[in-house]
Amino acid sequence: MFSSANLKKWIWFAAIIGSVSFLVFFAENIYQNQRCQKVNIVIEGDNENHLVTATEIKSLISENGTNTPEGKLFRKIDFGKLEQKVLINHLVKSCQIHRDLSGDLTVNIEEHTPIARFVSTSKRDSYLTEKGSFIGVSSHYTVRVLLISGPYFEEKTNLRDEKSEGLMNLIEYINDDEFWTAQISQIIVEKDGGIIMIPTVGNHKIEFGIPLGYETKLKKLKIFYKQILPAKGWDTYHRVSIKYRNQIVCE
Repeated sequence: MFSSANLKKWIWFAAIIGSVSFLVFFAENIYQNQRCQKVNIVIEGDNENHLVTATEIKSLISENGTNTPEGKLFRKIDFGKLEQKVLINHLVKSCQIHRDLSGDLTVNIEEHTPIARFVSTSKRDSYLTEKGSFIGVSSHYTVRVLLISGPYFEEKTNLRDEKSEGLMNLIEYINDDEFWTAQISQIIVEKDGGIIMIPTVGNHKIEFGIPLGYETKLKKLKIFYKQILPAKGWDTYHRVSIKYRNQIVCE
């Protein structure tokens, strides 16, 4: 038989369980019937300039203002579908949507980081990402990156193929090197994959060839820039070729 003390403990325990259950039920009821009060857009990154704006993201979510989540019951809002609407904008790398207890809907945006910009007279400009995807350009902000052009890109929808691996590695190598980032402004890629580089300073063009052994070629070219050009003058040559192994040909 239960003692009086044990009975009191069980009554107290049951009361606590009942109270907790009631609070859970009450909170769940509020949660299920809560409406979206406001949509907050958070674009990640330290730079105050972004490829996309909060206005653009809100327009995608609300279908240009015709179907806004604000005022709707949260249980009738499909977060997954909203995320897919945002990802229609190819400048957006990822999108995560969540709600909070105050009734706000928060949209967290991660943008792509362009590593180059494709320019052409016959096709629209487009940024290139580290994954080899072309994502278009921003209508309000221009990222200063390496320019790429040439017939090699005319039939390309991305650079994720094996043939383009060397080119992607070269672009990333240039971007990761402070000297070459400052020195090389554009690379032109021929149909066969051969590369011509346009420097920032000087009137010469650099015949680079295919991007095999690019680190060795750039080491030779750096010697040329640091030892030969300062002595001969930056406008002395109009063509510099490092296409062939262990050779620098200047004209």
